[in-house]
Amino acid sequence: MWIKTIVILSYFHTRIGPSIFYSFPKTKVDEEVVDRIYELMNQPKKEEFLTQSFESLKLLNYYFQIYSDWARGNEEMLMLSIMTNQQISLEIEETISNLGKKFSEKMQSNEDIFTGFYIKELNKYDESDKERIRKNDSLIKEGVQDLYWEILEDTRKISEEEKITLLLDDRYIFESLEKMSREVKKISKEISLSEDSRNANSNIRDSVSNLNKIIDDLYEGYIEKMTELDIEDENGLFSTEEELEIDAQKSKKELIRVLEGEVNGKKVSEGNDKKKKEE
Repeated sequence: MWIKTIVILSYFHTRIGPSIFYSFPKTKVDEEVVDRIYELMNQPKKEEFLTQSFESLKLLNYYFQIYSDWARGNEEMLMLSIMTNQQISLEIEETISNLGKKFSEKMQSNEDIFTGFYIKELNKYDESDKERIRKNDSLIKEGVQDLYWEILEDTRKISEEEKITLLLDDRYIFESLEKMSREVKKISKEISLSEDSRNANSNIRDSVSNLNKIIDDLYEGYIEKMTELDIEDENGLFSTEEELEIDAQKSKKELIRVLEGEVNGKKVSEGNDKKKKEE
């Protein structure tokens, strides 16, 4: 399967028409994708953001123009295309559109950048122009690479936020929390009644066991959900599975220690009361 996201920069060649100038990461672009890009570039426009979906692919295209001394009409017609095989939200589309505009503005601010698009016709120019062409060819390609990494970084942040929202909204977690809350109330009630009930300590132990299982299920469900959503652990955003398991065990041990302390404390108290009566 090909890379999830590819940035493609196309330009309108005076003789042959629309042509792909550079793509990053480097990969062979499918003919159908090329045809769709060229079809869009053949439609007259000034500056526009367009999206296309077909099969499992999505194309997000930003068409724009830059000044050129060498092009017909003194304009180079260009189009950025971001190709992805991932589902993306409207917020991510808007982010990519803004990044496309930012890229076009950067290109438009460099009055000599157009020369880079003539790298394949280098032998037609004198040495001074060749130097300009090589320099700007490199600048354009570096710009596409920078844009690729910027898109990945910005869309990753949005995706992680969306995934976290889904995780926090997960019904299973809230149902588990409700069960745990009921068990805690039950334990509290059993402790308060333990002086008057022979079976209190046994009931408390059962409740502790049930609570222990619920916590296990809760953490297991949490990890499964994170895996299902493919949430990445970058920049310490989430604890690792091993860290979560350690935290879970610590939490359970602490809770059980407190509850058992309550039970044992009552046992000692009852034993002392019994001893005093016997004396």
